[in-house]
Order: sequence, then structure tokens, then C-alpha cells
Amino acid sequence: MSIRIPVILEISDDGLATLRGAVDLLSPSSEQQTAVPAPASDVVLPERWTLLDETSGVRYTWGEDQDVYDPFVTYEGWTVKGKARLAIGKCERTRTHGRDRIYYIVISIGPEGGMRAIAEFLATDDYDETGDVIAIIKGKDGSGRQFDSTDELPPVYRVWNTVTYRDRVSYPGSYLKQGLVCNERDFETMLNHSVAQIQLRDL
Repeated sequence: MSIRIPVILEISDDGLATLRGAVDLLSPSSEQQTAVPAPASDVVLPERWTLLDETSGVRYTWGEDQDVYDPFVTYEGWTVKGKARLAIGKCERTRTHGRDRIYYIVISIGPEGGMRAIAEFLATDDYDETGDVIAIIKGKDGSGRQFDSTDELPPVYRVWNTVTYRDRVSYPGSYLKQGLVCNERDFETMLNHSVAQIQLRDL
């Protein structure tokens, strides 16, 4: 049996200085501590997206390969962090993961018109029946690393449908990483995922 008795201690200024000195000795010094940057979690998404333009025949080069997008649809959204101008291009790549697959590539468009691919959504195995596409989620530790199936995702992903990539795109060696699934008509989710990627990875 134990009895807990609340006690109020009065410590003089000299005693308080001594106590603080003892705490400092027991605590690791600032030189011993390794600063670990906190991963970005305060993702700010646009309240809405505005359609700016729709065209076709836009080309984007990946090394020695090249996509031709049809259509290529440009949107603009605003957040407290500024303007985001993104485009979604649709293309088909042959013999990708065992079959020909539809892709939707989300591209960031700079002030001078420069393009940078941010996210790839590819057709799931049941795309012909569902119209679903999936994108790998990156941004682990604020980098381009992917999230393992057991990792906790950034809070922004709680409202989206996230799955293990292999569950929707199955082939030998398929990723055991987390992916975001949406319908190919859900352009807002594609765009917002890409904005999240830009902020999480500081692109």
C-alpha cells in the first residue's frame, strides 16, 4: 500500500540555480544532439481548380523515351502558398508491367512554360471494368522515397483511397509500397495529390 501526499517545495534563488545546473549536466548538450528535420505535414491544397486549356499532341521527353499526350488539359489553382498550374496528359505505353496501359501524367508548368512531371497514374489491372488508376506515393522523410505498406502516410492522404500498390497492379516484383487510387475522371484528386507531392518533396 502506498500513500501519495502532495508537497510544495520552496527553493531559494541559489538553490534554483544549483538545480538548473544539475539538469543541464544530465541533459545532452546541444553539440551532442542531432537535429532531425520534421517531415512536412502541413500540405495546403487549392480550394478549387479552374480549367484553362485543352489541347493534344503535347510531347514530354523522359530520357530516350517520349510521351505524346491526347488530351493535355491545363488547370490552375490557388493556395496560401501561391498559384499552382498543372496539366494532366493522357497517353498509352506499350507492354508496361505485362500489358499495354493507359497513363495519366500530371505535369507542373512553370512561369516560363517549362514542364516537370510530378506524378504518374497508370491503369490498374481492372481498369477496363473500373476506370481506376493508381499513383505511387512518395515524400517519405521529405524526400523522393516511397512509403512502405506499413508506414504512416502524411495526414493529407487520410481522405483518399490508399492501397498497397501490388493489390491493384500485380506482376512479378510489383511494389509493396503505398499508392493512391482514383477514377480516371477524378482530375481533382490527381491534381491535389500532385500538389501534395510538390510540397512534401519540396519540388
